[in-house]
Amino acid sequence: MIFNKVRIKRLHFCLVYLVTLQVIVLVGQRWSLRSQDKRVHNRTTAYQKNESDGLLSAQVSSFNLKFTPYRKIMKIMDYNPRPGNHFRFNFQGCEYDRCAQTSDPSEANLLMINGALLKNVSVPKRPTGQIWLMYTREPLTDKRFLELKRPSLRGQFNWTRTYFNDSTFVSFYGGLRARVPPDKNYDKIYQNKQFDVAWFVSHCNTSSRREDFVRRMASKVNVHIFGKCGNYSCGAKGYDMGGSKDACLNMLSRDYKFYLSFENSFCREYLSEKFFNLFPDTDVIPVVRGGANYTKMLPSGFYINSKDFRSPEHLGNYLHELARDRDKYLTMLKTKTRYEKYQPNDNLSCTLCKAVHTQTPQHSYEDVYTWLTRPDNCWPPDDLG
Repeated sequence: MIFNKVRIKRLHFCLVYLVTLQVIVLVGQRWSLRSQDKRVHNRTTAYQKNESDGLLSAQVSSFNLKFTPYRKIMKIMDYNPRPGNHFRFNFQGCEYDRCAQTSDPSEANLLMINGALLKNVSVPKRPTGQIWLMYTREPLTDKRFLELKRPSLRGQFNWTRTYFNDSTFVSFYGGLRARVPPDKNYDKIYQNKQFDVAWFVSHCNTSSRREDFVRRMASKVNVHIFGKCGNYSCGAKGYDMGGSKDACLNMLSRDYKFYLSFENSFCREYLSEKFFNLFPDTDVIPVVRGGANYTKMLPSGFYINSKDFRSPEHLGNYLHELARDRDKYLTMLKTKTRYEKYQPNDNLSCTLCKAVHTQTPQHSYEDVYTWLTRPDNCWPPDDLG
């Protein structure tokens, strides 16, 4: 009997011990789960805060976090820039700023290729996932673009950046916007002008045949041609509107009434620096000839479009008469001084950084050369009879 009581007491003790141990284990597990849940909650909250800043995204499932790199550093390379004129990217202040410039094409997420400068240039093999962008602001009549016909380049380009308005990214030479015009002594400006027309030119034979147009126009009005295509010089190259721009533009502003902003090609939306160099304060009237829709792209009242005249000779006669009509001439000049040049393109660094991060637009060109050289992009002149 005593033995049974001892045995029962021992069994009771064991049961209490086991129950207590189980309770301890359960409490420990619950505490562990609560602690883990709290860590996940805190970490998820932190990641959600970062996600609002665009740094990364987090997915939580059964306490296993899966991280998707949303804004890792993406690298961009300008592969074959014009010598001394490569892009200098600055991503500070951009909506997407986690980008860097690289000189190694194998590590670039975005490779920019100048379509006009591929002669004697070996293009690397494109890694899987790398984006290729072809860019240029040159007229598409340039024979250098024939390099884009290489079989190895077919289907390689995703994006384009040209002056065509259906490019992935549009790149203009400039735009005009209104400003408060400065006070000027227009009577003195008119009295000081000695000559009618000036033309700064470096290419003497062009697809637009502008040289033939000017030759005929010059039979009706005096035209001074600067550079190797004429008998006048200004600046280091004889026509320099770049390195000696200020000196040459000052001379042009002081001595001439008109400047010929004639493009070397008839291409849609192509309006080059020849026009925009005259803003804001070069006191001459631009005379334009090219394929751009000037009426759509520019304000009116301060330039002369060769398209509005039946022939080069008719334009020459008009310029000769306008140069001697003080009131009409100064009305146009005063209208011109109401505008200044600006750069209408988006910030290229910010635009490309966002595009390469978001991988948009999703696009590829089967043959970028065919896309560039569509018949309605550029055409021969039709104003020479």
